[in-house]
Amino acid sequence: MALFFSKTNKLLEMLEGYLGKVTECMEQAQKTLLLYLDKGCCEEFDGLVTKTHIAESCSDDLRREIEIILYEKALMPESRGDILGLLETVDRIPNKAESVAFQMQTEALKIPDEFKSDLRKIININLNIFEDIKRAIRAVFKNIKDVRHITNEIDKKESNSDSMERDLIKKLFRSDIDTGEKILLKELIIEIGSISDRAEDTADRLNIMAVKRLI
Repeated sequence: MALFFSKTNKLLEMLEGYLGKVTECMEQAQKTLLLYLDKGCCEEFDGLVTKTHIAESCSDDLRREIEIILYEKALMPESRGDILGLLETVDRIPNKAESVAFQMQTEALKIPDEFKSDLRKIININLNIFEDIKRAIRAVFKNIKDVRHITNEIDKKESNSDSMERDLIKKLFRSDIDTGEKILLKELIIEIGSISDRAEDTADRLNIMAVKRLI
């Protein structure tokens, strides 16, 4: 029994470290995307893309270490499966944030000034949403009755992001910029918005975990 709790405590400690590294990735990605709005492709932007990639890679390393602990039967099989599934879902969030940064770097799109304010809001709501994911994950292990409240907040922010995306895309296609640029900018807006979509998927999984633990 002592060995069981020792491994469980180690798992929670590593999980906290993983959340910290994902947070670093999301913060770097947010700085990267916002800098692009101000300065476009430049040396500083490229440096932030690299930092985002490094943070994402480090989070992947920590995730794999946690998976090893889980496969060593630190928890009951059902709990192990829940956490493995949670890790897989969470991992998609920083992956998408990193992917958007790479997309901006590769395509080097010019963002018209008239769209920057709206795009900045979309970036912030999508990159900040991981803070709510962290709160919900911690609640699963420490205060499970808070999970539903937090995931409801995530759902509202995802819906708000969807609404902002639709409004900006309408504005984009009513503008007189080149059709090809419209299509590429639309894809970029949708890709940024998919970060909160992935957060909503994680929230759904956390709700299931919470229900199972309350039964």
